[in-house]
Formats: sequence, structure tokens, C-alpha cells
Amino acid sequence: MNEFMRVAALSAAVGVAALSGSAVAAEDEQSLYEAAKAEGSVIWYTSQFTAERAERACATFREKYPGVGCNPVRASGSVTFQRVFQEAQSNAVQADVFSTSDLTDLVQLREGGHLAPYKPADLAQTLEVVRTFSEPEGYWTVSNVAPIGIAYNTRLVSEAEAPKNWQDLLDPKWKDQVAIAHPGFSGSTNVWAVAMYQKYGWDYFEKLEANKPHIGRSIVDGYNLVVSGERKIALAPINGTEEGARDGRPVKAVYPEDGVLVPPSASAVLAKAPHPNAARLFVNFMLSREMSQFLADQFRFPLRGDVPKPDGLRDLADMKIMMVPEGDGSAELEVQQRFRDTFGI
Repeated sequence: MNEFMRVAALSAAVGVAALSGSAVAAEDEQSLYEAAKAEGSVIWYTSQFTAERAERACATFREKYPGVGCNPVRASGSVTFQRVFQEAQSNAVQADVFSTSDLTDLVQLREGGHLAPYKPADLAQTLEVVRTFSEPEGYWTVSNVAPIGIAYNTRLVSEAEAPKNWQDLLDPKWKDQVAIAHPGFSGSTNVWAVAMYQKYGWDYFEKLEANKPHIGRSIVDGYNLVVSGERKIALAPINGTEEGARDGRPVKAVYPEDGVLVPPSASAVLAKAPHPNAARLFVNFMLSREMSQFLADQFRFPLRGDVPKPDGLRDLADMKIMMVPEGDGSAELEVQQRFRDTFGI
């Protein structure tokens, strides 16, 4: 067999295997769909989106899977986790799927036996960052990627004077002009705070406190204050800031030179989910082409390579990225307590 024939034969074999794998995946999806229809609906606790966007995501799911309801329950990261944890502890689980931007929540739930392993068939079709940071045994799957940077008001701050890195937030010229969220309430801010602590030490927060930042409950609060002009700069989601600029709001995103923080938001099936098949169907749906297209339409990063990112967003590969690895939660708890002590809130 010559080289051309060998390659052709190998390609054909790979193609047959891929088709076979696709057929199995489709068969598994159809089986889940039928079982989910019998269960009726999925209940989704999430802090990944606004309430409006969570409902739109559910509408996309219902359109793809007629006959299966989808009910989102949206709150801040700490509120959704506390609700899930308390329900699990009291053996009164109401949610089927839990989505969070703080992997420590999922670690704690996994260690308590409150998560069910499930490896979605569509995981193989996703970007490397999704596959890399999804839990190896299937206890959670990355379902959203929302890089965090700095937003500034373009009417109040010139590009030349805008922050270039995280340490620029400590400059005294920004006193009373910075907005952040509280790591005890915002999961993504908690990850950011741990990243700053690990990179710069607690001295970073003592200097930040001297600038008297506005501290909200959600990371979106700071962005809104920048848009309104009540604060000049804020810790903010990159995609939301770029979307605001596209829509004519007076904001611009800074991609910090010392690293854009990428907290991978993830979703998990709860061990005692009332609708376990609908839960698995929904988690797989979150990796589907339809959901990635929904994310792109919402000016978010699609999770699949076969869906182009929205114009106006940088490619993830073009960013200097900072990530916090999965931990046991001790660093997060320490940061939250020291934050309360330092900022008095």
C-alpha cells in the first residue's frame, strides 16, 4: 500500500469512527430527550447570566427540545450556592443544574457527595479551554467563559490616563473613583481577589482600601456605575464592557497587561436532582452549537470552534490570561474574611 492509499485508508477509518461516535452521541441525546420529556422540565440555579439572559437561554433550550420545560432561578453567586448547599444538606434538593463562576463551590459540593458525574457528549466539540477546565470525572463542565478586566468611562477618562494593569487601580488619583464587588457575594470577584492576593499579597488590598472604592454585591454593579459616570473605573466583565461600547455607551475595556482574569464558569448536575435526565440533557445543551450561537448573539464567547466569536471581542488566544487553579476553598475563605476586616464591610 503506497503512502497515499495508507493515508486515505486511515482517513476513511477515522471518518467511520467519527460517524459512529456521532451516531452514538445522537442516540444518547435522543434517549435523554425522551426521558426528559417524561420528567417534564429542568430547574436551573445560575449566577452566570442576568435573569433576562437566563430566560432567553431557557427559551433556546425549549425550542431545541419541545416538551421539556426550563425554569431558571437567577441570583448572585453566593446566594445560589448557599441555596443549593442548604437544600442538599437538608435532603430537599429543588434544583437540577447548578451554574457558578466559583469552582470552589463545586469542589465543596463534590466533596460532600452532592454532585452527579456526567460527561456531555458535546464536550468533544468544544474549545480547548472548555475541555481543560472541566472536571476530569465529569462532576462539572465549563459552560461560560467571561474574562474580567477593567472598564473606564470614556467621557471622564482619556485612553492615555486609563489604567493599564491591576496595580494601576492603587494610584491615589483614583481615590473615590474605583468600583469593585464584594468577594463574599460575587463568585467572579472572589476569584479575582484570590488572584490578586496570590500575585501581589495582601498589601494590594490595603492600598486599594486607601482609595475608598465603591463595593457592590455584583460585578455588574461597578460596570453600571461607570456607565452612569458615578465612578470612573471598575472591575468589570470584558464582554459586557465591549458590548456597551458597541452599543454607544461611554465605556471602554482595558485588558490588563499583567493578565486578564478568566474564571471559567461551570455547570453541574446535582446528585439528587428531581429531574436527572432533563439535567443531563440541559448540561449537554450548554455545549451545543445552538447554545454557542446564543452566546455569540448575546456578545459572549462561544464555547465551540464552529461558531465564530462576535466582532469586537478579542480572541482568547490574543489575551495574556491569568487563572486561579481549583483549590480546596481555604484561600477563598481567607480572602473573604480579610476583605471584610480590611474594608470594614
